[in-house]
Amino acid sequence: MARHLIAPLLALGALSSCGYQLVRPDVGGHRPIEVPTTVNKSTWYGLEVGMSSALRADLQRQLDLRLVEHGGEFVLETEMIDVGRRARVPLRSGGAAVGTAELRLDWRLMARDGSELSAGNIRRSLEFLTALDEDVDSAFLQIQAEMAEEVALEVGATLAALAATDHP
Repeated sequence: MARHLIAPLLALGALSSCGYQLVRPDVGGHRPIEVPTTVNKSTWYGLEVGMSSALRADLQRQLDLRLVEHGGEFVLETEMIDVGRRARVPLRSGGAAVGTAELRLDWRLMARDGSELSAGNIRRSLEFLTALDEDVDSAFLQIQAEMAEEVALEVGATLAALAATDHP
């Protein structure tokens, strides 16, 4: 029976030595963060609502942060640009068999004093098949979910690094 436990323990030890580190769920220390509505610089009106909701949900799910409207210790500013849809395989009858949704998100984590703690941008494109009842809206929802998760991980890494410098 002990032999069956050795392989998983060795695999776990190998994984931890590869340099991968998971964000601890206590990162954030229950400090307040403002997540204003994402700025949408495209003509795809309404996408900012889904992006903002996904970001807020992922920050709360992955980190120990408290969302506030004003007076946060941190502010996560986000902006959507380069939003679009392309028809990859157009149909003769009109429409498309395969389309691509594209989105770029710029983000900045700011301290209360206005200093930038971290920043980045994420660009994603996702194909959708109309024959499977997929559409550009479902593609945008999936892109936003992936982006929100990535931003939350980046914010968590920044807060973990700040905590490490505060408490050497």
